[in-house]
Amino acid sequence: MRLVVGAALVLASAAAHASWSVSADVEAFHWKEDGTPRVTERGPRWGASWGYLHERDSGLQWAYLGQFRRGTINYEGAFLFSGQPTTARTRYTGLVNELQGIYRFPQSFGFELLGGLGFDYWERNILPDQKEDYAVVFARAGFNIDPRSSTGFFGGAGLKLPMYVAENAHLDEIGFDQNETLHPKGNLSGYAQLGYRFQRRWSVIGYYDSYRFAESKAITTTSSAFPGTQFLIFQPASKVDSVGVKLQYEFK
Repeated sequence: MRLVVGAALVLASAAAHASWSVSADVEAFHWKEDGTPRVTERGPRWGASWGYLHERDSGLQWAYLGQFRRGTINYEGAFLFSGQPTTARTRYTGLVNELQGIYRFPQSFGFELLGGLGFDYWERNILPDQKEDYAVVFARAGFNIDPRSSTGFFGGAGLKLPMYVAENAHLDEIGFDQNETLHPKGNLSGYAQLGYRFQRRWSVIGYYDSYRFAESKAITTTSSAFPGTQFLIFQPASKVDSVGVKLQYEFK
């Protein structure tokens, strides 16, 4: 009996493995809003990523991914009330948490299908102090190809869809009497990564990530600075694109 139990434990440990990873990240970030005048932001951001993978040689498994991002980038847009063109600097600070379910096909050279659900929160501060807080619940569907060999290439690609988007524009802090939450609609966008494992624990990974937001429904608000005037406030359709590289270390 003890021999049977011991054999079962050995087989279970061989079939499932736990793996943690951490990385240092740097990326080129680009935000663009439709409208007149058009708003664009671009520049570098830095950060860190971490993850946990409960992996098997084949079959169902799951993973957790986390990301922290920060950076101050160039802003080109216009003043809110006058519409006069202006330039500034925008500071981003963000945190992402995501759970993924993964199915790894047997004898498939590492081909996997995955689905994920994540929460992305970031502060967009047009300096010196015009803040916007975003909260995004998103879903992900895609594939990975990872032979999990000691060295070699791996990668993946797929689609993301923001399912819920809430924007706190802090309207009451920039001259309006009310501060209703804006809700841009999420549209499909893509993501991809390509990595090379040059040692058993070390990898370098290039990645592309994105969001697509449709124009939010307009809200009506007033301002004590303009008595008797009503303002329609909305978030224009926006595109977010990031291209970056990370150096990753795996604890196996």
